[in-house]
Amino acid sequence: MNLKRSLAVVRKELLHVVRNRSTFFLTVMSPAMLLIVMMYAFTVDIKEVPVIILDNDRSTLSQRYVSGLLATGDVTLRGWARDYAELEQRLERGEVKAALVIPAGFMDDIVAGQEAEVQVLIDGTSPSTANYATAHVVGFTQSLAAELLSEDLERMGYGELRFQPIDLRVRTWYNPTLRPLVGYAPALLAMVMGMPGILATMTLAREREHGTLEQLITTPIGRSELIVGKLVPYMLSGLLSALICVALVVFWFQVPFRGSLLVFMLLSAFFLLATLGVGLLMSVYIKTQQAAQLGAMLIFFFPGFF
Repeated sequence: MNLKRSLAVVRKELLHVVRNRSTFFLTVMSPAMLLIVMMYAFTVDIKEVPVIILDNDRSTLSQRYVSGLLATGDVTLRGWARDYAELEQRLERGEVKAALVIPAGFMDDIVAGQEAEVQVLIDGTSPSTANYATAHVVGFTQSLAAELLSEDLERMGYGELRFQPIDLRVRTWYNPTLRPLVGYAPALLAMVMGMPGILATMTLAREREHGTLEQLITTPIGRSELIVGKLVPYMLSGLLSALICVALVVFWFQVPFRGSLLVFMLLSAFFLLATLGVGLLMSVYIKTQQAAQLGAMLIFFFPGFF
């Protein structure tokens, strides 16, 4: 193992990466670009679900129910339906994702202490949106029912009773708002950092296609020196790409970074060493760059995706 000869190979590969714009982009910038695309593709922040309401009761209590339901902004009112037929038409045309039907006698039933019915129609073509709308309507309805029951108890002289015997307090660590982006970011970051490994898989195949591998073999450069010289440039460019991806996730997507950046970069170096080693091992046996690229995608990209 001769350090001088290894550094010569490192210099050769660095010049190739820097001078070749496509290689430089694929090595340094492609993980960041791929991260942006996948973050927007996989993350769906559901908010302001459009709903239509048919209020056949038109009472103060039904108005209170609707106002409270819309107050959070999780669902937005797209209009009041004149009848059931209009409500169904707008739901079928996809103008709204949910519909609410308040029957006549809604307030009278509650005042009389009877069970009041409310119908909710959900567009199931988008399951995530449907689940979100259902959970919001059900959660608010239960909250309003508890509030009305507490008011009734107070009127009956039982105001000192605790209606809810268990005070449940939930604290979510790391991601208090439960934003999907915060959960997806670390996983997608690990996946896109497989791109340097894909390029490492093509490096010996490129030498073989261009006829320069035979020239390298005739030089005093040994096998270990050649491997080290091939690994180091892609390791450095991969670490630079990792820093760019972290900055993008933290400052663009507002995902918090918890922990030591130094430890993160050290673990990234180990990760890159493993992927680059696998890539170089594959490039020994694969003859063409196209086959090397396809094989590397199967090894690095798709397992990480799933």
